[in-house]
Amino acid sequence: MKKNAVKTGIIAAVAVIVLTVCFFLMVIISPPGKYNTVADFIEAYQPSILMPAIPAFFLALMNIPFFVSLYFYSEEPKRPVALTGLVFVAGYSLCSGINYFMQLTLVPLNVKLMQENLLAVSCMFIPGSLAYMLDNLGYAFLSVGFLFFSMIFSLRGLQGYIKSAFIIYGISGLTGAIGYITATPLFEAFLIISALPYLVAVILTWAEYMRLSKNAELTLT
Repeated sequence: MKKNAVKTGIIAAVAVIVLTVCFFLMVIISPPGKYNTVADFIEAYQPSILMPAIPAFFLALMNIPFFVSLYFYSEEPKRPVALTGLVFVAGYSLCSGINYFMQLTLVPLNVKLMQENLLAVSCMFIPGSLAYMLDNLGYAFLSVGFLFFSMIFSLRGLQGYIKSAFIIYGISGLTGAIGYITATPLFEAFLIISALPYLVAVILTWAEYMRLSKNAELTLT
């Protein structure tokens, strides 16, 4: 394993943790809510509604270096599995990155111009919109990526805890995606619940990287 991959993983993990905490705080400060119609959204619109999209956008980007570091962390025989997971994570970054960029650009512009038809497509806070679908598709990809990456860890020690957190997030995230597809609010709530195992998984991975960085026997592979 390359030392640079560990260093990249530490930096990326810290960035992901900070951005996730910022996302939580902004959601608490300014809950976005859901709106059945475009008219409801326009009536309730405040610029603060879009605040959580700022850390979420950068979070979608920072997951790439984080998972690239995990690819190099994995042992050679498990690299194909890690590569498959990386493809799904890239799908998440693409879908969610585009979606959150739309929320920060197209949505406020269309509100200002009163373009209701465009808002019906681009606003992720309206169930059934293209943006809402894109957001859920992104997190479904991320969940599958987590399940693939869980296979690179062993069952012992800290790796065992990381493996468990990755699996729990993967299952809960996919449950939330199924809830969206089937319009089942109970299952859809898992999209928010899954944020906790996601954060735990990243923190545990950061701890593993810190352990490796202090290991004098760390060598290039």
